[in-house]
Amino acid sequence: MNTYFALFLIATFASLIITPLIRRFCERFKLLDVPTDGRRVHTNAVPRLGGVAIYASLVLALSTLPLVSNLLTQSLWSHTSELFVALVPASLVLLLGMYDDLRGTNAAVKFIGLGAIASLFYAMGGRIEVLAVPFVGTIHFHPVLGFLITVFWLVAISNAFNLIDGMDGLAPGAALFASIVIFIVSLSGDNPLMIVVTLVLCGSLAGFLRYNFNPASIFLGDSGALFVGFLLAALSVLGTQKATTAVAVITPILAFGLPVVDTGVTMARRLISGRPIFQGDGEHIHHMLLARGWSQRRVVLILYGVCAVFGLLAALSTKTSSPVTGLVLFVIAVAVIVAVGHLRYHEMDELRAGVKRTVGDRRVRVANNIRVRRASLALSKASNLNELFEAIRQMLEFEEFAYANVQLGQPGRAEVNERAFKASEQRRPMQRIELRNGRIVWSWKREGVDEDEVIGSNDFWCFRFPLSKEGVEWGWMNLYRPLNGAPLLLDMNYLAGILRTELSEAAARVLQSFEKPKTSGAVPLRMTTGKLAG
Repeated sequence: MNTYFALFLIATFASLIITPLIRRFCERFKLLDVPTDGRRVHTNAVPRLGGVAIYASLVLALSTLPLVSNLLTQSLWSHTSELFVALVPASLVLLLGMYDDLRGTNAAVKFIGLGAIASLFYAMGGRIEVLAVPFVGTIHFHPVLGFLITVFWLVAISNAFNLIDGMDGLAPGAALFASIVIFIVSLSGDNPLMIVVTLVLCGSLAGFLRYNFNPASIFLGDSGALFVGFLLAALSVLGTQKATTAVAVITPILAFGLPVVDTGVTMARRLISGRPIFQGDGEHIHHMLLARGWSQRRVVLILYGVCAVFGLLAALSTKTSSPVTGLVLFVIAVAVIVAVGHLRYHEMDELRAGVKRTVGDRRVRVANNIRVRRASLALSKASNLNELFEAIRQMLEFEEFAYANVQLGQPGRAEVNERAFKASEQRRPMQRIELRNGRIVWSWKREGVDEDEVIGSNDFWCFRFPLSKEGVEWGWMNLYRPLNGAPLLLDMNYLAGILRTELSEAAARVLQSFEKPKTSGAVPLRMTTGKLAG
């Protein structure tokens, strides 16, 4: 136990000393993170390459092990190969991140590089070959599938930590909580190598947080975020390779809870909105919390609490049965979905509205569409204005609109329009129909609606479509809805397509029936009887 404590102190003090040295080095050679876009939270240029300080502190602390001879160091000799399996690929990831910090590179190069390094990790013996999934049981993977899952896990977790490295102290803090979880799990599994490496990593991260917490004087950079993420992912694989319980799949996921959730939400958002998956944006979880007006420190402390809850659940999952662990994971998933739903993501709001439209409003929408179809059929059979306007009135009973008016008649054909209007009055007097400026005008309003408050009001929007047939104008129809009304549960294409066409044809058919027949100016032929000339 004294050796464990000493290793933690060495890593912590080494990080406290090395970090400011790296910071001065970056300042001298202008290796700074300059805020050039809206995604960055900081406003001043800040030194990067903080990952070098964490890496140097970790290596320095581990280098003291050969200087000590006790039961712990003796037991570690049999695990030396595993230590190199984790550190060698992680060191390459550090170099990849440093290249990105110093020279800059695109997402494709980073993913290819991480994939190649993850393949090296698999070739050196770090493999996911067996998993125990709740409610399913133990699954043995084919070597090809095991290789793909291993590479995916390493690359995904590395980038997950890189994605949340957008606020002072967030990524190192999340990594610290994940390291503590793996440390606790390693203690319960009596794995001395995992205990030592995670303990040293905890010390390095704790010392670095002294300078990275808001206001940060140095950043992790891609070198630090990718290195820490890859090392933790590798340790989770090595620490659970021989596990036969649900800890093999549940514990690592919960240990990296915040990075995994943020990455999952980010990928889902970009897929829903049709944006490139690897295109950066300023809508990560911490950005959305900042948008509420919270300070960086408050956001980070709240997210630390989230990491602590995930970590506690991960530690408890090692002591529970597979069904119980699966139930806990389900409850956590529901809680995450509810929490993310309150972050005001446009994609989530639209997805929720889509579900409501599909499940809750589908019956009403179908009924309204059917009503429009029936009105269109009635219009196709209308032979007078009474039947025409009655079909429209019955359609409007679904109360999706507050007010409607129709104007029928061709310009310069006032006599025809007047004859049609008088004919409609003879058949059945109709309300809200009049002859105005030589055209027939009909209106409808929902109960409680004042016509004068609708026309010309800024509180209503109007949908207007012209009535025409074969290029001849026959009038128009206006439909009004309040701007703050509920969503329209109707396919507007039915109104603009089927209904408009049938209404145009009905208007033309009815009005043309009142046109006087044209007479010829020729003398009519008079028929006589008589004998045919021989």
